[in-house]
Amino acid sequence: MKGYDIYKKVLARSGFENGDEIVLHNAQFANVLEMINQIAADLKVGEITELSEEVSYSNEITEAICCGVAMLLSLNEGDFEKNQIFAGIYNAKRAAVLGKITHVEDTLPVAESGD
Repeated sequence: MKGYDIYKKVLARSGFENGDEIVLHNAQFANVLEMINQIAADLKVGEITELSEEVSYSNEITEAICCGVAMLLSLNEGDFEKNQIFAGIYNAKRAAVLGKITHVEDTLPVAESGD
């Protein structure tokens, strides 16, 4: 699996899918590599240097990264309802990945509903 594959999964899950074409020059997706690496660092796994790089993450970690990037992408887009959903999913997947660690130092906030 490559960084591109993670990106395609994120686009499909977040509703920003553009067929089979990966949008690399669109400003809203220009920082996807940074988002992947931000989530990878949060999960304490290796970061990637480019989207064409092969990654060897487990399925559990890949799923967590996809949800985390979708969370960040929806936040960038200002879709706070979608962001709240992905934040919840990411936090659950993050807990499963980091569950083997006895002490978790950093946590991500969960958006609260304005109701």
